[in-house]
Amino acid sequence: MPASPRSRLAARAHQWASLSLALLVIGPSILLVYAWVEVLNNPGLTLVDGYGIGRLPWTPLGIVVALAGGVAALLSGSVAIAIEGGWWRRLLLIPAWAAAALWWLAALGVLPFPRFVGPDPVTLAYSLPTTAALLVLMPAALVASLSVAPRALSAPRTRLRPVHALESRLRAPLDPSDEADDLSG
Repeated sequence: MPASPRSRLAARAHQWASLSLALLVIGPSILLVYAWVEVLNNPGLTLVDGYGIGRLPWTPLGIVVALAGGVAALLSGSVAIAIEGGWWRRLLLIPAWAAAALWWLAALGVLPFPRFVGPDPVTLAYSLPTTAALLVLMPAALVASLSVAPRALSAPRTRLRPVHALESRLRAPLDPSDEADDLSG
């Protein structure tokens, strides 16, 4: 029997979420390695100073890869969670989308930001990397990770007594001590 279009879409979304998680690792890794190279070339610098040098083409490339991974993770993870996720996973999509929308609206110049004149997402991510990490990369990584992680299905619980115990109690003559047990448990 062929798979339904919904399950095929969910499988594709899971694949894209995995790929975007890889991009979310590769982008910051490019930035970290390049900052480390700057520190090795100039022994008095720190990693933050090495990042601040920001030579072309590596720094913009790392930022673009990280932002592309963030957008892909948010989109594909949201699709996968919307199709197969539980209620609490779907509930977590709201703050993730709100944080990413806030950052992207500021990066595109729609929302005013005191230390930045848009529209230039790469410049905003370069000049305020903590803001980009907290509002775009971390929510996207959370959504993609939750979409890739398997859902734990709970075992059905009936909370009923076995039938054979009830039958034996119904057939046995009642004494006052049995009634006290029935009321307590």
